[in-house]
Amino acid sequence: MFNRTRLQLTIRNAAVLSVILVTLNVFVYWIMKEMLFHKIDQSLEIMDDRGAVARVFRGQSGEPVQTAPLRSSLSSLVFMGLHMDRPQIHLYWTKDLELIPTPGSELFMEERLRQRLVPTRFDSKAEIVKLDDQYFRARVHQPKSLTITLEDDLTYVVQYHQTLSNVSAEIGMLNRLRNILLTGGLIGLLVAVAAGFYLANRALIPIRRAMESQQQFVSDASHELRTPLSVIQAHAELMLRHPDHTIRQDSPHISTVLQEARRMSKLVDGLLTLARSDGGRLDLDIKPVRLDRIVEDAVHKMRTLAEVKQIDLKTEIEGPIPMRADEERLQQLLVILLDNAIKYTPAGG
Repeated sequence: MFNRTRLQLTIRNAAVLSVILVTLNVFVYWIMKEMLFHKIDQSLEIMDDRGAVARVFRGQSGEPVQTAPLRSSLSSLVFMGLHMDRPQIHLYWTKDLELIPTPGSELFMEERLRQRLVPTRFDSKAEIVKLDDQYFRARVHQPKSLTITLEDDLTYVVQYHQTLSNVSAEIGMLNRLRNILLTGGLIGLLVAVAAGFYLANRALIPIRRAMESQQQFVSDASHELRTPLSVIQAHAELMLRHPDHTIRQDSPHISTVLQEARRMSKLVDGLLTLARSDGGRLDLDIKPVRLDRIVEDAVHKMRTLAEVKQIDLKTEIEGPIPMRADEERLQQLLVILLDNAIKYTPAGG
């Protein structure tokens, strides 16, 4: 029983700790990702709002514009992810999703790269695009009435303006963080199982004590209730031996039966209180009592039971014996003591 309960508690505790650990790891990863990409996304929006097109092309006015040279390979763009004011790549698409051959877009005109850059969402939200071994943060903007005229006098109507920013360094950092969190999560899972097992054992301690208290309670209840029942049975059998006696003649026996019935009621109340108490102890009603009177009363109750078994029961008390005690508990103790004595004393003893 306890092994099954321990296993269930271990699994539940480990599950709770694991959920907390996973939630914390996901939260840390999400916070780090948001912190890394927040400024990048803001810069992508700012560049669109400031009209980055005018910096790359010769607009409708025909005025030449200086353009920043673009590195010739994707691997050479890694440095962009390490600079605060990182350069941005601007790509322009027609309504039919045809990439306009603008200055700096030659590298992305290859079919294998162009297919990965084709805009798939137009809600101005940034997304991650992987090109070979590099990662870019991409955002699509729809400019209003933008026409581009190239040097060969070809004119294109721009439907989508795509801004790219290299985030390979950030992605690498997030991957390392993810690996660290996964490794820490596995270690944390083992720790959670160990902690769950420890907590389960700790939780079973009061359960074990409760089971032991319950067994002790059953034992005490059967013993303490058996004694007054034996007294009642003895006095009832004694009255049955003399069916011709009047109630007045049997009134001592009837009085004893009623007293034991009341004591049984108190015993039941006390045992229920003991069963419900957390400490397993009863409150004692301490007051001045006479021990000699308590002894005489207990002997009087048990004398009939002794006579039935032909046992001589007598007391030797020298004078009053005052003391402070719980009269009810003390009488209960003496009755149990006499009951055991009568039970294990042979006839004629």
